[in-house]
Amino acid sequence: MCLQENEKAAEAAVEKKPFKVEFGEYMNELAIYLSQFGRYIILMFLGLAVKLGKGIAALAKYIWKRSENIVTALLKKVGYFVVILISPVVRIIHAIGQAGTDIKENKNSKGLGAALKIAFARLGGFIFGNTGIAVTVFNIAAPIVCTVFLFSVVTYASSLSYCVKLVVNGKFLGYVENEQVYYDADEILKDRINYLGSDESIRLEPAFSIEVAGETPLLTKYQVADMILQYSDIKVEYAYGFYLNGVFQGAVPDNAPIVEALDGLLDKYRVAHPNAEISFRDNLEYSTAGLYLSGSIIDTDWLVSQLTRVKTGAGYYIAEEGDTIDIICERTGLSRHQIELMNPEYDGSPINVGQRIKIRDEVPFLSVNVSVTEEYDTEVAYQTEYYSDDSLYNGVSRITTEGAPGVNHLTATVTYVNNIETSRRVTNAKVVSTPVTERIALGTKIPPEQYSTEDAGYGKFIWPMEVGKSHISEYTYWDGGYAGHVGIDIVAYYGAPIYAGASGTVTHSGWNYGYGNCVIIDHGNGYQTLYGHCSELLVSVGEKVIQGQVIAKEGATGMVSGAHMHFEVRMGNVKLNPVNYLEHIYE
Repeated sequence: MCLQENEKAAEAAVEKKPFKVEFGEYMNELAIYLSQFGRYIILMFLGLAVKLGKGIAALAKYIWKRSENIVTALLKKVGYFVVILISPVVRIIHAIGQAGTDIKENKNSKGLGAALKIAFARLGGFIFGNTGIAVTVFNIAAPIVCTVFLFSVVTYASSLSYCVKLVVNGKFLGYVENEQVYYDADEILKDRINYLGSDESIRLEPAFSIEVAGETPLLTKYQVADMILQYSDIKVEYAYGFYLNGVFQGAVPDNAPIVEALDGLLDKYRVAHPNAEISFRDNLEYSTAGLYLSGSIIDTDWLVSQLTRVKTGAGYYIAEEGDTIDIICERTGLSRHQIELMNPEYDGSPINVGQRIKIRDEVPFLSVNVSVTEEYDTEVAYQTEYYSDDSLYNGVSRITTEGAPGVNHLTATVTYVNNIETSRRVTNAKVVSTPVTERIALGTKIPPEQYSTEDAGYGKFIWPMEVGKSHISEYTYWDGGYAGHVGIDIVAYYGAPIYAGASGTVTHSGWNYGYGNCVIIDHGNGYQTLYGHCSELLVSVGEKVIQGQVIAKEGATGMVSGAHMHFEVRMGNVKLNPVNYLEHIYE
């Protein structure tokens, strides 16, 4: 029996032995893996420590070269920083290494379970011991958490709004935004009490304290003034205060008539200027209701009559003989637009003698601002440029390029007070057309010697064609010429030059019916000369010419029977006998 039991025990031991062997081999492999993992972690941290050490060394070397005075202190700080930074790493490496060593030493003698138990005990001490990693983390995190908490408290405190608790004469009135609200209310009280010379007075002893506002409603300066009056022994009434430019004028029991009257004043301007911004020039306050001294209550109708009255009547200009709208503008200093605003019935027709033109509107007690946006075109003056031209005689000028003003389209905000413009501010300017520079040629050519460069001025003219090559072919009817012939005909040859009899300004250069191509010169002393039947014209209207300047060429244009030049002298509309005004005559 005993023998059989021993055999069964041996068999059982034989059957269980492979399981023990496999478990032991598994634990050996686990220990090897843990050991390799530990060495890997150690090498990784050592590599980081080496790199960090090199960086710190480079930094220390850089600082050493530039400031030897602070090297010692800096090295201490760096060393302290390194110790703090590396200490947890070293401790982790040491713990992992010690755990691997404990597993190795105790695995064979006490078994793997005991070895793991010892290793976990050491790991627990490393984490939760007096100098464990958990305590270290807490020591580091605690100041940070406290700092964040302090910052949060400060932020919360800063976000709170505060108000001032107001107590007057020992009685709690409420809460105000700041002490200035009370002092403003005190000024309002003085205005109300001092109105019409009242000698009433109120003794006030304020007290202030700071409190958290929360949802507490805050009193306005008007509410504070009303409450002070309400708690005083002065007789007060509920009314609407009327203020003109910040000065208390009195109080009325009902402000509806005032609102209606003021709106009526503005409506007159709204009808005339539907798109304008219209407001009173004065600052008016009449919508604030509160408690006012009984002595400051005034009659509503009287106040309305004062607000709507006229301070100054309208002014008129009585037109005289020869007056135009432009002359009236010049004499009164008003613009055409202002006169048209005050005289809407004016349609631009001529002004009659004795006609009344309004030049000043009534000046109401309350002046009204009318701000409108106006668009209009304005001229931009052109410049004049002069240049030399050797094809013109000295002293002669000719416009070669007519100047033309430019045009700008302006948008302006214009303010009128009682229809008188007080300001104009251009808000936008758009160029419609740019000005054209006028170019004027100034002659530099020397005139012919046989002709004078002086103005005629005395009613005498030089022979207008070449001397020795021309003569009179037909006289005027006064001297025996055919009937109706009021000039002389001078013959030279077709294309012969024609000269200006005296200096002057060209008033006509072109076709003139029976005269054909014709030039007329105004000499500035009442005389004009005419040169007709020309084949070619060499001057233009407006051009300044000098005596002896070639102005045209002989031809046969107009009503002629052959080539010649018809010459006339005129005084206004009266035609004169040219023979009496020529310095020399060549027959």
